[in-house]
Amino acid sequence: MILVQNGNHKAFSCLYDRYAGRLKGFFYRMLWSNGEMAEDYVHDLFSKLIEKPELYNADKSFSPWLFQVAANMCKNAYRKRSFEEEYLNQLEKNQIQVPNIEQVLDEQLLTDQVYIALERLEEDKRELFLLRYQQEFSVKELAEIYEVSEGTIKSRLFYVRKVLVEMLGEKTKEENEKG
Repeated sequence: MILVQNGNHKAFSCLYDRYAGRLKGFFYRMLWSNGEMAEDYVHDLFSKLIEKPELYNADKSFSPWLFQVAANMCKNAYRKRSFEEEYLNQLEKNQIQVPNIEQVLDEQLLTDQVYIALERLEEDKRELFLLRYQQEFSVKELAEIYEVSEGTIKSRLFYVRKVLVEMLGEKTKEENEKG
């Protein structure tokens, strides 16, 4: 990023090649599983980097800083859009479109259930979970992003995993009672 700040366009291309895919995956899961929106946000983020490279502080690690910017963009998107209302509409729509869930592979089913459960979490908890387990940030990097201790990150991750397990357990219990 320091090279980009000095006007090196090849360095910018390298950053784009290295991070665009990961950012798209992050935006996709954070922004209502909308692929077009995820691509738009990746484009917007890199536009910001090219327009204002001076915003990057060389004292910070680039990758955590970049994902912190991405997370802030998601928070702004939530403010513009009523997440709860969209979530309920999406749930109703999905229930109508998935009549034969038994035909889905077990692994895919579990993955889908985890992401549905994630959508039920508060945005900050979902963000932390995705940064840790989808984007594979270390506890140390997360502590830097959130500006808290590593112990606090570990505690928050433990709580998020516990809530997800409980949600998945409730889902399994409901399915067993129906079937």
